[in-house]
Amino acid sequence: MKFIEEPEQTGISVDFARDGFNTNNRQAVSAPEVISLPWIATQQCLLDTKDFLRQAKERGADLSPLLLRQLYKHRIIIPLVEVTDRRYYEPHDQEHGEPRANGRMLEFRAARSEGRLRDLGQIPFIPRLSFESSRPTNYSWWNGLLYSRYQLSIVAFLKPWLGKCRYSYRNERKYPRLPEPDDTLRTRANQLHRIGLMALALEARYLPILEAGQIRLTNTKIDEYLAFRRDFDPVKVSRQLQYSASNAHSDAECLLLLARTIDPTNGPWRELIKYATRESWKHLNGDLLSAMHLRETSEILLRFYEDLSERGETGPLPSIPTTTWHPLHDRLSSKQSTLDQQLMDVGLSPHPRVVLAVEGDSEEIMFPRVWNALGYSDAPELVRLLNLGGTDKNPVKVAGLAATPLVTRQGAAGDFVWMIKPPTCFMIVADPEGLYATKQKIDKLLNDIKVEIKSGLAAQGAQTTEPGLNELVKIHTWSAPCFEYEHFTDEELASAIATVHKTCNDWSKEELVTVLAYWRGKKKDIRRVWESGNQDEKFEKKRGRWEYCVSKTELTKALWPILEQKIKTAISTEDGHYPQIAQVAIDAHGAAQKWRHGSFVLEVID
Repeated sequence: MKFIEEPEQTGISVDFARDGFNTNNRQAVSAPEVISLPWIATQQCLLDTKDFLRQAKERGADLSPLLLRQLYKHRIIIPLVEVTDRRYYEPHDQEHGEPRANGRMLEFRAARSEGRLRDLGQIPFIPRLSFESSRPTNYSWWNGLLYSRYQLSIVAFLKPWLGKCRYSYRNERKYPRLPEPDDTLRTRANQLHRIGLMALALEARYLPILEAGQIRLTNTKIDEYLAFRRDFDPVKVSRQLQYSASNAHSDAECLLLLARTIDPTNGPWRELIKYATRESWKHLNGDLLSAMHLRETSEILLRFYEDLSERGETGPLPSIPTTTWHPLHDRLSSKQSTLDQQLMDVGLSPHPRVVLAVEGDSEEIMFPRVWNALGYSDAPELVRLLNLGGTDKNPVKVAGLAATPLVTRQGAAGDFVWMIKPPTCFMIVADPEGLYATKQKIDKLLNDIKVEIKSGLAAQGAQTTEPGLNELVKIHTWSAPCFEYEHFTDEELASAIATVHKTCNDWSKEELVTVLAYWRGKKKDIRRVWESGNQDEKFEKKRGRWEYCVSKTELTKALWPILEQKIKTAISTEDGHYPQIAQVAIDAHGAAQKWRHGSFVLEVID
């Protein structure tokens, strides 16, 4: 690109030393050279003064137009370019088509193609450059100044200096005046400005692919982007920008170090936020937002480095050490563990600590009510309910899926492995029938589930001890033939049945109590009352099946007030005896609380 020398402005006195302008340290590549590249600012629009001030405020710096002018005067934040009416370099048309644009970006592209962009970073401070309209109500006014989002990087480091601002009043208006910045701030501002130019040049190629497995595009179609990416030559761009792989690497690590110094998060929270989408960053503010954008810029530079490495221009990035911290640990794409593990580390894992597998509908209806009656919070990450659909349904596969630990790297001594998610206990509660009819059957089922868990661990290259397995699966059966007989007397059951069944087979309450007692004594499920009627020869009323069955769902609901009162009584009594279903809920809650917070390891054997 050929430049036309700008004529000296008359009537302007410039103190180069005061303004921090060093003619011997000009930018190697100017802003107009960078913005001449294809697809510049297509994925993130350039900002006018108003937008720049708004985004600076989101990062914790409440700047006014006059204060922004002071930052320009001291060469801390210099507008990227100024759109003007006169030509400063030869017209330049893009060889490649670019995505559609609107608003300020249309004016920017027109000025770029006609050579009407002025690089304010290459000339001294212009005192008469306006940063706000003289008429506040002139909403269409624009000073022609444009900034890139990367120029916001310095905002997080301005607070101590901005705190030294002094104000004077003229014509009932407050005018800010900043002292000379120290060498540290000036150097950092120059450094971030230079890095920002490089990131702007590389943004269109790498920003859309920063999130693994996704391409996020703005104002363009996927085939257009893929064509642009196919034509993008990182080696050619590196030479055009005079920006080597070594430059990109050192700048990227510098940004990661700066991000770490301002990031208010630490430990697992810093790792967890890497999993957030860039779209969700709009809900962040202050230094955390600044830190994330510094890491985003660093990731763009590192992707560029990796492209150069693939083409033989440099070696691969160094391996990240595992025992000491390295800047590349904070790289957005460097995730030291899985999302599940990070959520577990901060106590937010959505995986249940207990899966309470119940036999049927009655328990499924009762357990949530019992849980609330005991005063426990409704937290699905603690206990999750599963209806097995009967005692004849084999739970081995679902138990193995729920209870098998997911493990990752091995501990240093080799005697344990880290878990990716919290442990889950698969706790079965059932009537003593079917697969749970005898102790031998229960023991066999327990063993089958443990074998399934062992198989799942073996597939991950791990084995654990028997005590470890015992913590992962438990089976509880009622001591009575069914849930209803376990928790209610025959009189309580007879009253509840009478409320949900119209005829009760024409039996009186006393007769119904007798039949309930008969089937209880036979150790049969309560449904035999209406499915088989009375089989006692001494019973004078008609026998056999009722004309229609009692709804177990409605019966359970009718029985709830009785059970609720029993739980309340147990709570209010110091040595109260809890109903069995409440005791199971207490045990499940205790197991879940034990594994609610923290990181976990699994003891392994060779």
